[in-house]
Amino acid sequence: MTIALAGCSNPPHTWLRDSLGAFREVLESAGYPLDTRMIERFDGHEQRTRSARIWRISPHARADLLNELYADDDVRAIFDVTGGDLANEVLDLIDWELVRANPKPFAGFSDLSTIVNAIPAMTGQQAVLWNPQTITVRGAGDVAAILSSEPIRPLSRGEHDLPDVPIVGGNIRCFAKLAGTRYWPDSAGRLVLLEALGPGLEASASYMEQMRQLGLFDGAAGLLLGQFTSIDGDDDRKALVDAAREITSLDIWEVPEIGHSRDTAPVTIG
Repeated sequence: MTIALAGCSNPPHTWLRDSLGAFREVLESAGYPLDTRMIERFDGHEQRTRSARIWRISPHARADLLNELYADDDVRAIFDVTGGDLANEVLDLIDWELVRANPKPFAGFSDLSTIVNAIPAMTGQQAVLWNPQTITVRGAGDVAAILSSEPIRPLSRGEHDLPDVPIVGGNIRCFAKLAGTRYWPDSAGRLVLLEALGPGLEASASYMEQMRQLGLFDGAAGLLLGQFTSIDGDDDRKALVDAAREITSLDIWEVPEIGHSRDTAPVTIG
């Protein structure tokens, strides 16, 4: 039941320094050994600015680690603890045949929306949109649910029962990076999930309009709106929901546990 850390997005050095100890304690206390080979695999692959800031780990190093973890039969699940901007750099470097031949749970959130949606698009396997770091708040209970490989459905609020169909989507800004690529999911008959951290009303409406023009909402079974942290903080939730309904013409369910809060819940994608 070993769980391995991956880092497909921005450099994880601050998190490793400040939070790895508490994260490891929760996991291993629950009986899940933690594989941190990421630290040694990334050593020497840091790319720095003139001010010596580590801004990036080589995309090949990030993808090579992920491929290695998929190939390792001792690794039961892969949790990516990074986020930010850079995860889509590894998409064309992932060995998708290897991933298809070695199915195992993969979990990540925010910028990892790119990987989480690419996995089902390229392999037919499911992945989990979730911030693994929340185990230090929620405990390790979500880990057992993820390891079971049973679909995890979000708690929802809407006028009707939530359809029992697959879900695609994730962070609105990061998910949009897949537009026009082979990793863009088929949304027909599925629910589209969107959540956000920083974008305000104008940016969020713009992203949704882009997705409408791409045909994402054509034939979709409905729209799930998770946390929109900045918008919710400005008390503009109603304006967001109204804009989403106007742009997408879909039934809407709100899923308040999905997003960027410190206790965000997991949801299965694909």
